[in-house]
Amino acid sequence: MTFRYFRGKVTSMNRELKFRAWDRLEKKFIHPNSGYQGHYILDLNGRFHNLQNGSGGDDYVVQQYTSCHDAHNKEIYEGDILAYNHGNGINIGYVGFTSGIFFLNYSDENNDELGYLLVSNIKIIGNIFENPELLK
Repeated sequence: MTFRYFRGKVTSMNRELKFRAWDRLEKKFIHPNSGYQGHYILDLNGRFHNLQNGSGGDDYVVQQYTSCHDAHNKEIYEGDILAYNHGNGINIGYVGFTSGIFFLNYSDENNDELGYLLVSNIKIIGNIFENPELLK
């Protein structure tokens, strides 16, 4: 599935698919639906291509929107680092995607399925590219 003139979101069945891309060279996120009029392609292998400057492939890491929000109504994407207050303390982990499910992965190798966590107990505190120290 190739999306030409990709603006960051596609509607599929009953779910909105949105993506962001981490630019490994520029060290910043590209949010295609943020109003920028650039032209992007997301190919069938999940590789992101920027037609404006000819870059793509391994230059970018594509991350999908989870359809979940944190306590401040911020959209949660793969790679976000979350603080989850489970009542007995706060766990910090990053959002990953495995076997069709978004998980909050902790450093002790445990995880929680993101869809079952209480939104009011989740806060985005960073992401794996800009704030990796939060996972230590």
